[in-house]
Amino acid sequence: MRQPRPGELARASRLLGTVGEGVRPSSQQVSGLLRAIARIVRSEFTTLSVCDLAAGRRFLSAQPSGPPGRFDPEAFDRLLGSHPLVRHHLRHPHSRAIRLSDCIADTDLRRSELFGVYYAPLGLDRVLLLPLAWEPGRLSGIVLNRAGRDFSDDELGLLETLRPQVVALYRQAVANACSECATSLLHGIAGDGRIAAITLDRDFGIVDASGPALAWLAEIARRHSSPRLGPVLPAPVLQWLRAQVSEAAACGEERRSASLVDESGGARLVLHCLPRSCRAGCTVLIERDGSGSRAIAPPPRLTPRQTEILGWIAAGKTDECIAQLLGVSRRTVGKHLQNMYRRLGVENRTGAVMRALGR
Repeated sequence: MRQPRPGELARASRLLGTVGEGVRPSSQQVSGLLRAIARIVRSEFTTLSVCDLAAGRRFLSAQPSGPPGRFDPEAFDRLLGSHPLVRHHLRHPHSRAIRLSDCIADTDLRRSELFGVYYAPLGLDRVLLLPLAWEPGRLSGIVLNRAGRDFSDDELGLLETLRPQVVALYRQAVANACSECATSLLHGIAGDGRIAAITLDRDFGIVDASGPALAWLAEIARRHSSPRLGPVLPAPVLQWLRAQVSEAAACGEERRSASLVDESGGARLVLHCLPRSCRAGCTVLIERDGSGSRAIAPPPRLTPRQTEILGWIAAGKTDECIAQLLGVSRRTVGKHLQNMYRRLGVENRTGAVMRALGR
């Protein structure tokens, strides 16, 4: 494996740098990452593959979405445990980037069932795996596929040099997916007529709103004689959110957030800004209490790291898996969990998720 030339490495880094620019949905980030990798090293079919060995299944995102030949994912799943690259990484879980030809001779590959039912119908015979994350029973990586000329030592060395940058982009996309999932859950509970949710971008522009959220914002604007045109927040809300962001930047992760309470009209409106670990916006919950009784207090503010871990808990990840995804030790994850439980006043994972969602 050779070290890449400086000019080649600089071009590749610039291509990867464009993937993390701007605020994009996680699916677009993954697609952009796969396209960039395929431009750095020629690949006819590039996938983000997550192999769940316990379930005997592979989950993937692909670029292009349509493979060059006949695609049979069920055949791949059936032979997953015997795939030479998977077997290699079971023996060497922290292995570097590697080619299929490094694990099996070309003649043996072409005689194998894997080649006959999967690679030959695709019209592909050269494969390179760039590992991204490893946890017991699960392997995540970017897989490059092409036909004809095998991947060279120079290409292998270039991708291995870029691997830390690629892993960082992968984790960013995963964190954003987690945030999107949490936001979706929040919008799901905002359908009982008492709670509404609003998603904002980093400039406090309204991206999405559920339930009567926009009507309640308009009500706040009328109460304070604050004009509101189009997708713009009422002045009191905007001022409060900006103060939240400024205080968070000054005080760091341990800052606790106060809610904005508006009681100037006939109904009590309570707004609470939920942190977003990716710092690419926020979600605001609005609770309305028309009876005049005290509304349910929102949950205590979690740190960005605790919020990220909470999202992974909601997704069913284990402590060990979360540690691998965040690049920290399992013990560190455990400490975050204990601090989170104390802050939320709960005893377990289920309680933490429900408390954070205001249930």
